[in-house]
Amino acid sequence: MDGFMDRIAQKFGSAGEVIKANSEAEARTLKESKERIKALEASVEEMKRLSLKCAEINELTTQLAKGAIERLEDAGSASGVSTEEISTLTEAMDGLKAQMEESFKNQEENVHKENVRVYRNVQASIVEELKQQSEAIAAEHRRMEKKVRGTKPIAIIALVFGGVSMVGIIAQLLISLNIISF
Repeated sequence: MDGFMDRIAQKFGSAGEVIKANSEAEARTLKESKERIKALEASVEEMKRLSLKCAEINELTTQLAKGAIERLEDAGSASGVSTEEISTLTEAMDGLKAQMEESFKNQEENVHKENVRVYRNVQASIVEELKQQSEAIAAEHRRMEKKVRGTKPIAIIALVFGGVSMVGIIAQLLISLNIISF
């Protein structure tokens, strides 16, 4: 009976070590995933900051262009420059302003596309990590199930022998107490 218990203890002892090693590997993988996610989140935050900065610069440039147009109009009326020249300069400034606004819109679109790309990469990374962890857990579960399946018949046989032994002990007790006689 001791040999049987030793074999069971040996199998479960090694399984415990395997489970511990597997848990440590999963913890390392989880830590690496969290570090990657933090790095990607930092990138997203940096992109948000740059996007806000671009919007501020766009606003300042628009105000600067408006101020320049007003100054040109004021200078033109004060110096006797014709309204035709002023309107030509104003149209040129408006064209530059439109080009700048278009450039900023393109930058905003590019930043948005980059943000979406990073988000999708983070999402794909998390899904991939979860899939790998699920597969590892399922594989470990199948392996442990196989080990347990091997010990089940032995445990059932031991239980049957234990039951037979218990019946024998009870019968001896009843015979020794003269409750049953042969």
